[in-house]
Amino acid sequence: MPDSGMTTAPVIDPRYPLLERYLYRFGEVAHLFDYSPHEQGSYAARCEELRTFAGDRRALSRLLEDYNRSLGAPAESLKGAAALADPRSVVVISAQQPGVLTGPLYTFWKAAAALQLAKALSSLLGPDTPVVCVFWVGAEDHDLAEVAPVDILTPEGELARCVYDPGPGYPARTSVGFLPAGEAALAVVDEVDSLLSGAQFRPDVVEVLRETARRSQNLGDWFGRLMLFLFGRHGLVLANPLLPGLRALLGPVFRRMLAENAAVAAVFAAGREKVKALGLEPQVQKDPAAANLYLYRGTERVPLYREGPGRFRAGPEAGAEVLDGKELLEEAARRPERFSPNVVLRPVAQDALFPVLAHVAGPGETSYFALYRDLYHHFGRRMPIIYPRPAVTIIEPAVARHLRWCGLEPAAALEPGRLEEAKAAYLEEEDPVGIEALFGRLFGGVREAYLGEQGVAAALKRTDPALEGLAERSLERVLREMDRLRRKAWQRHRRTCREALRRFEAIEASLRPRGDYQERVLNIFPFLARYGPGLVRQLLALPLVPPDASVDPGHRFVRL
Repeated sequence: MPDSGMTTAPVIDPRYPLLERYLYRFGEVAHLFDYSPHEQGSYAARCEELRTFAGDRRALSRLLEDYNRSLGAPAESLKGAAALADPRSVVVISAQQPGVLTGPLYTFWKAAAALQLAKALSSLLGPDTPVVCVFWVGAEDHDLAEVAPVDILTPEGELARCVYDPGPGYPARTSVGFLPAGEAALAVVDEVDSLLSGAQFRPDVVEVLRETARRSQNLGDWFGRLMLFLFGRHGLVLANPLLPGLRALLGPVFRRMLAENAAVAAVFAAGREKVKALGLEPQVQKDPAAANLYLYRGTERVPLYREGPGRFRAGPEAGAEVLDGKELLEEAARRPERFSPNVVLRPVAQDALFPVLAHVAGPGETSYFALYRDLYHHFGRRMPIIYPRPAVTIIEPAVARHLRWCGLEPAAALEPGRLEEAKAAYLEEEDPVGIEALFGRLFGGVREAYLGEQGVAAALKRTDPALEGLAERSLERVLREMDRLRRKAWQRHRRTCREALRRFEAIEASLRPRGDYQERVLNIFPFLARYGPGLVRQLLALPLVPPDASVDPGHRFVRL
């Protein structure tokens, strides 16, 4: 269970320089956003703006009640869905593709932070403003390579990977929400079951994974059932954009996106230039001709491109089918379920459905939103408050002991290359003969003996110039043998230090798996298998979001 000491430290992912400004120097990027998450008054101002929200709340509420009920949602989630019909209600939302077993830990922390932010805002805004927490299941996404892997930290502290395989017959651009659960999902569960052998609560956790997989038709539903298992009793409401009813509500938005496509592209390009003017590289790279919309052909999601005035091309390939713009507009009116927004227009579509007060966004998403302010304005809206998802690292007891042993603070262990430096320093300190210095002297002496002014090569050259080259080749062979001996010496030294090296490897597997942050790689369910399903409640009790809904930019370290 988490102890009372959740600590924070200023750890910033260097891949997201805009986030560093957003968290610590907001004034430098304030012109890219409509509200500051650092000012409590932003929430009241946004609520006032949402009084003019024109979406069909009752239809949305009914759709989401039915959808969440179909996934076995508890009463708390259904109550949240029903509250969306209240014309005073507002939404805290977050979103993620439906990764297998919910994907990396950041999905867990997104939902947890969104629930806490909704709770904090409910207290701040009072009973006259119901705050509903919604999680957008990004089932339209077609990047199977991103959602298929599950990285498991075994009870032995080793890193293993399971990969979901839907089987043959699915086009490359198939939305993951159309891919099957069933046997393909159960195969992943079987592999996870084997990897978690010995974990105390494995039977209970694996049974949840199996039962939800059996009851699910596709990956979107399986993801939804698991999210409700984790967060349903805390009131999380799920929304899946593949629901035909939600698509019908989005029909007018799709038509406007088609009709004003060139203007939308120009606005997006201007947003990119604003980010570039700060000396930053825009997070989203798009072909200038991209329509930022997809057209479904069966389950396949085909990107649209502007081909010329009133015409679109279905796909990036030369010779792809050219479609008439008027016919697409008619199709969007008749069958809106055939259309899908890309990463650029998805937030606009989402905010056409929901009265979004705040969006809990990861580092990459926050950088995306920096490009979108003028897009929102083009569609007659303002961007919601972008609340940065808290970054969190779980520290298990054994890892905490290893960190104390090697004298590293958790934040230092997250620094790229820091663990390797600490390991190298340990090996050097424990080296009884000074292997590198010893072989350094040996290599230098042998080179001098061969190539120096009084060396073998110079002497033999006087006998026969051809012997100089032979001496150099002889030196290469000698140096190779010496290097082989050096490597053998290090191998034996590492073997002597193998217990210490295992500690470094355990720290790395847990805190820097695959050279990345824990939250971007590891999955939540192996932690539940080790510490019990009750761990969810304990983690949700941590102060991820301050009670006043302010932003604490520090990286959280949670000791179990």
